[in-house]
Amino acid sequence: MKITYLFGAGASKHCLPIVNEIPERIERVISLLEKPEFQLSDRERFDIPKLDASKLKMQETLIDDLRWVVQNAKNHASIDTFAKKLFLKEQEEEFMRLKACFSVYLIIEQIINKPDKRYDGFYASILEDEIIGFPKNLRLLSWNYDNQFEISFSEYSGSKSLKTNGSYLGTTSKYTINRLNNTKLSLIKLNGSANLLLDEVRRNYYYLDEILEELSKEALDAIIRNYALICFGGLGARMSLSFAWERIGAPENDIVEHAKHETADTEVLVVIGYSFPYFNRGIDREIIGNMKGLRKVYFQAPDADLLVERFQSIRDDLEPKMLVPRFDLEQFLLPNEM
Repeated sequence: MKITYLFGAGASKHCLPIVNEIPERIERVISLLEKPEFQLSDRERFDIPKLDASKLKMQETLIDDLRWVVQNAKNHASIDTFAKKLFLKEQEEEFMRLKACFSVYLIIEQIINKPDKRYDGFYASILEDEIIGFPKNLRLLSWNYDNQFEISFSEYSGSKSLKTNGSYLGTTSKYTINRLNNTKLSLIKLNGSANLLLDEVRRNYYYLDEILEELSKEALDAIIRNYALICFGGLGARMSLSFAWERIGAPENDIVEHAKHETADTEVLVVIGYSFPYFNRGIDREIIGNMKGLRKVYFQAPDADLLVERFQSIRDDLEPKMLVPRFDLEQFLLPNEM
């Protein structure tokens, strides 16, 4: 029986903030960046040819950008809503500014906070007799652009490299669809990840590839250097974070079509911490509507009964008894069909 998981922001709640917590949590990171022990040099410059500004100036620019995100997060339903507004208004510079600085925020949060323990429990439950012993009938879809999957899997792989752990998990995003997946698992990130992409070699490149347990000045230096590269470097780098609704470019880079192909034979869908927001509804209908053999859907969230109602606006051909709410949030749900 083919099983697909669909993860939303609630799946990372024990590490990263949900929508209404974001402004306060970004402000905490700003306070951290302003501490004297994290102040970068006002004399040194990053090794970026077109950038004529000190490291400290770039740090201050990042802080200003984060304050801008805080203000707009308070004025919009979510960061994703604000992003789509900028995209629709063709405010490209501000759109890229948002993706770049919010990615940095997510990276720092994931350094200073331990990963959500439920990912660890999930791996322990589904892995068989080796670290890539994933069930052959399993697919993972995620609307999240964090690295909780990769960070948590480091406890099993023994590697502190996000890139290595992403390879083990068969991680795929818009810009890496054509990558050969040698694992049994497919982790499809519909919105990409908070990483970078080097256009000329078409590969993921990380703000900071090493998984750290605490933030150091050296790590911050590397993170801000890559933030400056994206925003001001002009060296062919772009954001790997790319929303699923940014359906531009070559058809082979359409992550939605790839997700539909990978999950078409789904029989059981498990929804973890995903609220089916209205602005994702068209894509949700495409992907879930393409699951022709879907027979049962589980919903795990504090408001799981409400999610059942929202789901019925996406797909209304399943019997109500096949839409099963689950309110226990201690571990990611493992359905009886697993």
